[in-house]
Amino acid sequence: MALLDALRVLTEFDPPASLPPCDLAELADVLEAHGLAPLASYQLETRPVGAGLPEAFRERLLTLYQGIVNDNVFKILTLRQTLAQAPGIPVVLLDAAAFVDWLYPHLAFRPVGDLRVAVRASDGPAFAKAIGPDFRLESTGPGGHSALFTNEKITLEIQEGLLQNSSDEAGLFERGRPYPAFGPSALRPAAEEAFIATIADQARLGLHAPLYTFVDLRELVRAGLDRERLLGLADRLGLTRALFGALALLSHFYPSVADAAGALQPSLGRGETMAVQAVVDSARDPAQLRVLRGSESAARVILGG
Repeated sequence: MALLDALRVLTEFDPPASLPPCDLAELADVLEAHGLAPLASYQLETRPVGAGLPEAFRERLLTLYQGIVNDNVFKILTLRQTLAQAPGIPVVLLDAAAFVDWLYPHLAFRPVGDLRVAVRASDGPAFAKAIGPDFRLESTGPGGHSALFTNEKITLEIQEGLLQNSSDEAGLFERGRPYPAFGPSALRPAAEEAFIATIADQARLGLHAPLYTFVDLRELVRAGLDRERLLGLADRLGLTRALFGALALLSHFYPSVADAAGALQPSLGRGETMAVQAVVDSARDPAQLRVLRGSESAARVILGG
């Protein structure tokens, strides 16, 4: 598929020198819809792959790149300043805030989106008080395991466990790695916990997730993952189906890591395999690249509901 081949080229950190022939207007639409335009623009402007491509195509992506750079810088600086108000409280950064200074070589390669961090339940009140001068509580999640704060410009979600709306830390803090760029008490997840948190978000969308989340998974696989730890986490958190499906899609979207992804695959029963594979086939449909949308019915299959 020409479109997918072009997406693969432009979302590699070290892309080939030329872009496969494809419909550039369609390519730009898909890059924008999946949050990949900034990464693609950087490659077009700095690598040989951009040579000779139409100015209008490059300008469209460059505009999106510039917007994401500004947005990301603002959010990351705000988060650093916020964490500085809570010294001594261990905080694990999640999602893009954890990835942009770890997996990605450039701040603009991945949209930061909404900020999300984990704080131990026992530290929650103290953390909320510390950030109180700048952020106000907007809502709490089911069971009180998460809370959403806002400063009217950005939102910051605080959660207790590895997953949203769960109190199960699943080793998140004990295995967290120091993240000094965000302060002396800041941590990032270990690769296995980061992988599981990402596929949990994908599962809630029935695996019909933005492709930048699969770039996250691709880079986590390349970073190296402990299979036993990964399978144990998936089993503990009810995400074995999600792990199976996400790895299958990762292999489809990025064949360069297919062997490594395949080696991580969990085993499912025949019925489960057929059910999850049907969702995977749906998410692989080229039409899904053009019209990104989650699926509640697929989410129920993947999450076993």
